[in-house]
Amino acid sequence: MPDAHAAVIADRYELAEMIGRGSMAEVWRALDRRLEVPVAVKLLDPTVSGIAAAERFAREARATAQIVHPNVVTVLDVGQDGRRRFLVMELLSGRSLADELAARGPLPVAETCALLTQAAAGLDAAHRAGVVHRDIRPANLHLTANGTLKVVDFGLAHLASEATRLTSAGAFVGNAAYLAPERIGGAGGGVAGDLYALGCVAYELLCGRPPFTGSPPDLVDQHLHRTPDPLRGHRPDIPVELERLILALLAKDPARRPADADRVARELAVFADRNRLYGRPAVPAPPRPAPAGMNRAAHMTGGGLRTRDTVVLDAPPPASRPKRRPPVRAVLAVAGIAVVAASGIAVFAASGTSGALEETPASAPVAASPSTAAPAPSTPSPTPTPSATPEATPSPSATPPTPRRRPGRLGPRAWLAALDRAVAEQRRRGAIDARTADKAHRKIRQAAEKLADGKPREAQKKLRELARDLAKAYRKGEISDGPLLSFIRSGMR
Repeated sequence: MPDAHAAVIADRYELAEMIGRGSMAEVWRALDRRLEVPVAVKLLDPTVSGIAAAERFAREARATAQIVHPNVVTVLDVGQDGRRRFLVMELLSGRSLADELAARGPLPVAETCALLTQAAAGLDAAHRAGVVHRDIRPANLHLTANGTLKVVDFGLAHLASEATRLTSAGAFVGNAAYLAPERIGGAGGGVAGDLYALGCVAYELLCGRPPFTGSPPDLVDQHLHRTPDPLRGHRPDIPVELERLILALLAKDPARRPADADRVARELAVFADRNRLYGRPAVPAPPRPAPAGMNRAAHMTGGGLRTRDTVVLDAPPPASRPKRRPPVRAVLAVAGIAVVAASGIAVFAASGTSGALEETPASAPVAASPSTAAPAPSTPSPTPTPSATPEATPSPSATPPTPRRRPGRLGPRAWLAALDRAVAEQRRRGAIDARTADKAHRKIRQAAEKLADGKPREAQKKLRELARDLAKAYRKGEISDGPLLSFIRSGMR
């Protein structure tokens, strides 16, 4: 693992501070030198070995790379620097719902519903992309400082495009307290299993404990055979309709649960809108602006490092509408975004990939991706894994290449996720008009949905519309130089 002097990973990510440590990996706050944005870098301990650990790391990368949604953590890069596998993600502020629950106890009804509405929206995006999370629990739902909830840790995810499993017969994946009956015994289960787990989380946030407690064998028996106690027996202020929805999520038979996460999100939103009845906002208000830079989160100042601690990003003071015109090459990059995006999607669609990362040997040439000046790999996982890809053998007359990093290729969904993140960072810096940014986010997500539906041509159409919007915004002085244009330029080289 890096010491205080091993400051830069892949000649790009400057490590600043370790913010989390697990049994197999460390998480560092870092600076992306190329785009000049803060990121989180997860480094796999090089002493960790084993096929299961490697597969979990790769699986999370592939899974998260396929999802483009504000309620799912964005993976920006993945690769290998020497013996160290790394994963680069957006740097999240705030803390997990597990920490929130431990600090505050049961949450207000409307606040809980507002948070779970976001969780369900993120799950719906994952399910539409063919990804089943399989480990939904409070620790894997992260609440940022501005009130946005992110679904994180796709290390146990199942991808519809893959037939392999991480578990052997008779085993199950996930935490036993949130385990759907159909997943017991390793049967797998589909999106209904994630909805069951979300119901367990809802029960816990409202009542202070999951629907079932006990040892793992006891929990398995209860999930299979016991009906959960009515929520209103613990909290009479819970609306009858909300109790009915949560108990429906906890139905033993998957067919009796709500049809999909989108329906759950829409039903929960009804109760979230009632937040005025509870005298507080449905989600925490954004923190008061502080001097530009990155500081430790207040909740991390005591008690040392925890695996899921994060860093609060203090946004620079809000800028007025940007007027400084970007350099000529930035304009060309904006004009060329549709070409880059459309050609990228076409290539991946033609190759039959699902949009996930393709790992490439260190010596293989890779076309630059718009998300990074160097080829940007797919999504790294919280549990990094050793590489199983053999090094390319040079010809006798060639000089063996000695790159420090094994890159990967961003599939179209991962590229869209990185583009979405670049827009968000551009907005955070006040370098893009707010309405332009909102419209860009909307077009990116529409493109991702079209791609998930197997309609790459319609996805390309959305990106061409986005290119026109950005070019028009530039001409009106609504975009200045920043991470978004750097992102686009890096893909034009």
